[in-house]
Amino acid sequence: MLHFGLSLLAFINRIKHKEHPLAVLYFHRVINEPSLFCPDDITSANFEVLLTKLNKYFKIFSLSQALALIEQGKLPPKALVLSFDDGYADNFDNALPVFEKLGIKASFFIATKGTEQGYLWNDELAESLKNTMATQFGLFDQSFVLNTEQEKANAYLYLVNKIKFLANQERDEVLNAIYKKIGRFEPARCMMTAQQLNKIAKLGHDVGAHTHSHSILAMQKLKVAKQEVIGSVEYLTDILGEAPSLFAYPNGWFGRDFKVEHQHVLNELGIQYGVATNDGGITSKTSLTALPRFMPHRKEFNQFCLSILKIAGE
Repeated sequence: MLHFGLSLLAFINRIKHKEHPLAVLYFHRVINEPSLFCPDDITSANFEVLLTKLNKYFKIFSLSQALALIEQGKLPPKALVLSFDDGYADNFDNALPVFEKLGIKASFFIATKGTEQGYLWNDELAESLKNTMATQFGLFDQSFVLNTEQEKANAYLYLVNKIKFLANQERDEVLNAIYKKIGRFEPARCMMTAQQLNKIAKLGHDVGAHTHSHSILAMQKLKVAKQEVIGSVEYLTDILGEAPSLFAYPNGWFGRDFKVEHQHVLNELGIQYGVATNDGGITSKTSLTALPRFMPHRKEFNQFCLSILKIAGE
């Protein structure tokens, strides 16, 4: 029945768009065990099950492979791309072996400060909250109780959602203010190394840019936003030997997290493709610097698969 449902949706999408739209999913981490601090991230065991099933019902490509097929007018029905943002080491340790086992190519977007120093600002915040001896503190007109792991995770998730929308300088000032109250704990390396990124690229997977310090571009002055893009592109060019042609906007919602001026930055820097997190599928008519990506909310597998084609057809 799932085969029939997907084939029917693919046919409807083909009639609607006069071509097969491309669905692009995005992930962040593939963790070993469930974590209160990463409630939306998939575990490695569930990831392998999911990928094995998706590989049965969809034709999976890297983003660069799929975009080339669109340009040639040869994208098949039920085409799917799997992408990962940020550059966490568990992508290499837990996701890459599954891709290699199944013969699938994927696309990885790297916030290069994480590669450089081993972690991003949110990882340091998580580590500090996990290890603090403080039992409470206040910020953003909120009071946070920190007696249990759940309370610490709740504080972390609330704070990350607030802090990520700040300009870089204000973000760093707020983080320093938090650490004065709860203490500062540096996390162990949790991001991929330059050597691991090189291996991923040599295996035929995409490695694209994702800003340097994982800044939401629309929250920055344009000069700062441009430097965030340049920093990530130059870093990846240096370690990979060629400039990336792919870029993922942090948070990624067009009109809120990035705007037309940020698309122009990509054009100025010669970055051919920019991916967002707005719903929809990619066709030959889609703006190359605002390519949609999404993640269905349906958890049951059949509904998850059907949602992929439904959303891609929007």
